[in-house]
Amino acid sequence: MTLTDMPIEARPRPTAPDVRPAAALALLVASHFLLNLDSAIVEVALPSVKRELGTTLAELSWIANAYVLAFGGFLLLGGRLGDLLGRRSVFVAGLVVFAAASLAGGLATSAPLLVAARAVQGLAAAVISPTALALLMVVFPDRTPEERAGRNKALAVLGAVAATGGSAGYFAGGLLTDVFGWQSTFLVNVPLAGLAALAAPRLLPAGARPGRRGRFDVVSGALVCGGMTLMVYVLMGAHGAGWLSARTLGLGAVAALLLVLFVLRQRTSADPLLPLRIFRHRALRGANVVAALINMAIGPVIFFLSLYTQQILGFSALAAGLAIVPVILTVTVSSTMAGWLLRRMSQRAVMTAGLLLFAAGLLWMHGISGGAYWTELLGPECLVGLGGGLVFVTFTVSGTSGLDERDAGSASGVLTTAQKIGAALGLAVLTTLAGSGSASAAAGDAVLEGYRTAILAAVVPVLLAVVAAAVWLPGKASPAARDGVPDSGTRASAVPAESE
Repeated sequence: MTLTDMPIEARPRPTAPDVRPAAALALLVASHFLLNLDSAIVEVALPSVKRELGTTLAELSWIANAYVLAFGGFLLLGGRLGDLLGRRSVFVAGLVVFAAASLAGGLATSAPLLVAARAVQGLAAAVISPTALALLMVVFPDRTPEERAGRNKALAVLGAVAATGGSAGYFAGGLLTDVFGWQSTFLVNVPLAGLAALAAPRLLPAGARPGRRGRFDVVSGALVCGGMTLMVYVLMGAHGAGWLSARTLGLGAVAALLLVLFVLRQRTSADPLLPLRIFRHRALRGANVVAALINMAIGPVIFFLSLYTQQILGFSALAAGLAIVPVILTVTVSSTMAGWLLRRMSQRAVMTAGLLLFAAGLLWMHGISGGAYWTELLGPECLVGLGGGLVFVTFTVSGTSGLDERDAGSASGVLTTAQKIGAALGLAVLTTLAGSGSASAAAGDAVLEGYRTAILAAVVPVLLAVVAAAVWLPGKASPAARDGVPDSGTRASAVPAESE
């Protein structure tokens, strides 16, 4: 019997006696925080970049978009590289490249150099993010009820702390730009990523793939990276070009074809870049659908809130960032509660409760009229945050539980990709709807009405996520769950009903 033929529970697992779980978790959470911070921190500095370097609006948009394109396009590949080459080594390499790209961005003297630096940052982030989640799965295994409870707590901490990165980015970006200049929004990453790279060999297990290492399928890598990058590019430009334009339809068709060819190749490959067997897990399928749908709402809504507080309420960029803090704080609170709830209730119940809270917050927020922040936004933001924390932790648990350790990187890459694609699609669709709402309103109320339309439309993917949770997530809390484990569909080998 070969290693891969053995039951999952019987397979030998790598031991790391000197790994301290708390210290390892702190490092992995810090890496996620850094990536979320970086996705927002540079945006605040763009006006200063335009002023000092004399960049055009097109160049300025590419400085922001290059990171998103590279990050979203290479996530699946980044997750699998850790499975094939050793997760700790790939994680450290990603941090080193991220630090080098940040240094290059801080020293850049032209827009093309900044665009290149942002693209390389995105490539590094596409490696760091899924590999960090896969390493967390190694440090916190789920073989026993006690271990699974520990993993859920770790995922709750990850969700709570990483969620603060985006808000902190707006705050830190404004502060650093005002005090030290736009270059500091890049340079601040260098010591942070460097320290993380130095600490990783001491705090993290090697996380290499058990058994034989497969060959790297260059064709599959080219297909998935090309297809995903092109898809993100199409979604980012769909609002400006038009959903029925030749650009959107033509490039969208090419992206879809590349991704279909990628899936077909995975079905016949001896060493697939994305093992399709992971999709036999019902809970994993549900987790990815919910992750995509909820990110169609949360990312764009935060974007519109930032614009609304500045354009309608007259907040500064720094004050607008602070105005989002209640969302982050309540996400932190409910993320902590999620682990406790998942020990007592089914994933479906916790997920549904979080989604309904989220939808209620959006419906309340839809009533914005340009009045005081404290009366019109604070309450809805708290509801959105409370629901969001429950949802984020639950879909992460659902999307990573009961999997063979050799597929941890792939599953993490798929889950992160679902979130990025959902956010890109949501922003494209809701921006279009906001424009339609503005066009149908009176001139003085056009911008406000556009934001109201977009926020109301964001309720639709949240309600679709409720349906997805009802279809795919387990609806009963097993005895193991009451002992500290959510009924995540356990392992396919042990519970055939959870796989097909």
